[in-house]
Amino acid sequence: MAQLFSSQFLNFEVIRILGTARYGGADVAEVLEAVSQIREHDWDPSQSWHRAWAKQALQAESLAIEAQRHGDRSAARSAFLRASNYTRASGYLMTGPQLGTSDPRVFAILQKSTELFSKAIALFEMSVRALEIPYSQDDGKGGTRKAMLPAYLYLPNLSATKATCSKNKVPLLISMIGADSTNEEIFYMFPAAGPDLGYAVLTYQGPGQGTTLHAQDDGKSLPMRPDWEAVNQTVIDYMVTYASNSDQTSKSEPDLDIDRIAVAGATLGGYFALRSAAADASNHNRIKACVAIDPIYDLWEMVRQHVAPRFFGLWERGWVPDWLVNGAVMQGSRWVFQMRWEVFTSARFLGVSASNGTPADLLRIMKKYSVGHGKGSCLQDIKCPTLVSVARGSLYFDDADAKNSSTSFRARLDQIGAEEKEPWVGDTPGTGGLQAKMGALGLCNQRVFAFLDRQFGIKREGLE
Repeated sequence: MAQLFSSQFLNFEVIRILGTARYGGADVAEVLEAVSQIREHDWDPSQSWHRAWAKQALQAESLAIEAQRHGDRSAARSAFLRASNYTRASGYLMTGPQLGTSDPRVFAILQKSTELFSKAIALFEMSVRALEIPYSQDDGKGGTRKAMLPAYLYLPNLSATKATCSKNKVPLLISMIGADSTNEEIFYMFPAAGPDLGYAVLTYQGPGQGTTLHAQDDGKSLPMRPDWEAVNQTVIDYMVTYASNSDQTSKSEPDLDIDRIAVAGATLGGYFALRSAAADASNHNRIKACVAIDPIYDLWEMVRQHVAPRFFGLWERGWVPDWLVNGAVMQGSRWVFQMRWEVFTSARFLGVSASNGTPADLLRIMKKYSVGHGKGSCLQDIKCPTLVSVARGSLYFDDADAKNSSTSFRARLDQIGAEEKEPWVGDTPGTGGLQAKMGALGLCNQRVFAFLDRQFGIKREGLE
């Protein structure tokens, strides 16, 4: 595939933005203008990256206001979407001054992105409800931290529910965000396509994500947690209550079918989806289908293989001391921007900072983010039909062809306990070969909803 930057990291992040053009989140010329203004070979390209996308965001917002005044609903909607997406992107490469801290500009940037997105969804043809889901989490000190998780519920128009409607109700897909995305960006994966096909789609921002993480006051922020099934259970409980509350619904909108709930996510969000499906099968049995797009099965294993397998392997066996790992990681972060971004960003969402931990502590926390191995894997507890994919061109790992390995894609697929398992191997970028199907979101949505149709017995009339 043609490259916009020599850096695979920067190239992927631009494709991530450009790929949303399929659903109105970017414009090709605007993206290319931004690319031309980014100084790849600066030690810290985040500054030119920020300026380039902030400039495009302001221009798109201006176009949106112009279209509003002219009464052009479609143009205004698209321009507000682009402005929101570019605004989010402008703060994406920013890191705080110390391990696990936020750049003070990020929170305001995410708030602005949300504000622009709200203006866009007000112009959607479908109904979109902004929700706040009550949530509490152990603070690790014997107390409880409470928060409201921001969420969007995308509802199909009644005219789109002919195929999916059962007893005047439509299926619900709960879409989970990954490590570094936001509610607003995840719109382009699943919500942008689902309602037109008669599905209701919920996205929510959990602990360690978006504004839930980058609160202005660090005392209000919530770190991520490995047992995401606890978060998702809270969300499903809320949606069951929501669906049964007649005051929350409208005669012009379909009701939610709580007997047809599916979960989905990409990369770390795929890990969350798998964990949620496994736990639900052992308790409530409310999740009827699971979609894991290029999931991370073991965060520590991914990092170890990506960075320095031998060095971290020796540390894991106790032959390399913590101080040497800490020194190597921090020294590398001073000289390699991508490494700095990866270390500081992961430390932030996993709750490790210079005041309460070190890079070695960060690695130990990463070990908790695992579905397990072999007979001890929670994957064997999954009973609902499951679609799982892998990308041969993943930025961080590619195990599609690994042989005789308990961590290979095929081995993980075999571990899933569901009788119905559908694999999807993306070979090239156009066929889903990039991590999280970036650049092929339209194909991803097509495959995912076709899979869900089969699981929910939905028959559609052909167009031939």
